[in-house]
Amino acid sequence: MLTQSNHKQTFRFVPSTSVPVDPQRVEAILKQEWELFTKSTGKSAEESRRSFKSLPLGVTSSFQHWDPYPISIVSAKGAYMTDVDGRQLLDLSMGFGAMFAGHLNPTVIEEIQSSLTTGMLFVTPSPISTDAAERICTRFGIDQVRFTNSGTESTMYAVRVARSATEKMGILKVEGGYHGSYDPFVVSSKPSLDKIGDPEDPTPAIDSNLVPGDIYVVPFNNIPALERM
Repeated sequence: MLTQSNHKQTFRFVPSTSVPVDPQRVEAILKQEWELFTKSTGKSAEESRRSFKSLPLGVTSSFQHWDPYPISIVSAKGAYMTDVDGRQLLDLSMGFGAMFAGHLNPTVIEEIQSSLTTGMLFVTPSPISTDAAERICTRFGIDQVRFTNSGTESTMYAVRVARSATEKMGILKVEGGYHGSYDPFVVSSKPSLDKIGDPEDPTPAIDSNLVPGDIYVVPFNNIPALERM
């Protein structure tokens, strides 16, 4: 039986001693959990139906959508979030790292409130920007920083700089990695197993709507494959 835990392709580095769970048992457990989910999240269902009228897929970013509907959050404090149904949930993501200080951290709130008295958006050089850049450079031992609005912009600019500096157009990407929505990095982010070829020499999985340029894919944690590139 081929499952995500023992398939030789995308999930090919899981320990060989792992034993697949009976798929019928998994199906029964999932059915039970989804029934519990829909029973306890009625207001999230209502919010999802409402949001579909003004937002594609009812969300502000496609990854937030899943069937039958995502949980809708109304507030958060510390390490916990509260959804529209009043349930308190432990936040294991914390804004993908942006909220490591905790939701509504008093120190962060104080700094934000202070900034409201001097202005929030200048679209010009400012001592505030320089101060932030100097702190980051000192903290991480780097020369300069460029602030961007998203990770996608950051990787896009990084590719442009690398291509300009090296005069090489090719990009090497780890299979299964996610690095934002820039076309080259969407390649093989979540490829179908029947499209990625040999485990030692993966075929880039390119959707029809992508224009990635020269892109090469290597398996995760496979140094020999990387060196062959």
